[in-house]
Amino acid sequence: ASTTLNSKLSKFNFARGLLKKILKSKTLRLNFSDEEFFLLDKKISRAAHPMVCFSEYNLEIINQETITYGKFAIAFKDEWIKRNKIHRVLYVSKDSLVAKSLAVLLKARRLSSNSKLPSNVRLSIMEIKCFTKNEVGYNSHFKVKNYDFSSENEWRYVPAKAEIDGKFISESSSTYRKNKKLYNRRIERYSLKFGTKDIECIFVESEQNISEVMEIISIGKELIKISNWSTKLKDEIRSNT
Repeated sequence: ASTTLNSKLSKFNFARGLLKKILKSKTLRLNFSDEEFFLLDKKISRAAHPMVCFSEYNLEIINQETITYGKFAIAFKDEWIKRNKIHRVLYVSKDSLVAKSLAVLLKARRLSSNSKLPSNVRLSIMEIKCFTKNEVGYNSHFKVKNYDFSSENEWRYVPAKAEIDGKFISESSSTYRKNKKLYNRRIERYSLKFGTKDIECIFVESEQNISEVMEIISIGKELIKISNWSTKLKDEIRSNT
């Protein structure tokens, strides 16, 4: 049975073609995300981390929301979220004590290349960083300054090093950008799996998409819903191009 409508909803947005590919493979691919982190106006970190990103919305009111990344989505059940240790992002302002504290930890980690910090402490600092994000910043996808990231209610799956055979969960941005395809290919086989029973519901753009989804995956028609939420920012950008 599915969870109640007012329970936590994690959702992955994508275009129609990608939705069909994901449903066929029942896989959410890990990709490195190139992340910047600021303390005040100073960039203290730019690094890439392997992750799958989600957003949290309430099913009862989701069609009243503004969701900028599109009209297709999968809602996953709470049990699957917990089982895979998917966790909410900590949004912090650039002038906050949390941002200052993380800056101190990252500096200590960089200066401890001679192993003054134990390896488990160094890893823990980076794991915290993987789940921390400035609440306002530059949105590289839409090329928008002062974007309110906290409105996305983001959750993340970041694998433990043991789950990716000891590979790094952080690469310098400059190194990663030189060969993005190589780095993402290295972690492709560790991607996040799900089954039909893990799906709360699927959102599509139109009635036509419902039959397309049912051809791919054995799921009740009542679990495929039409998305009527606003994509205001995306629509505004389209109208200006």
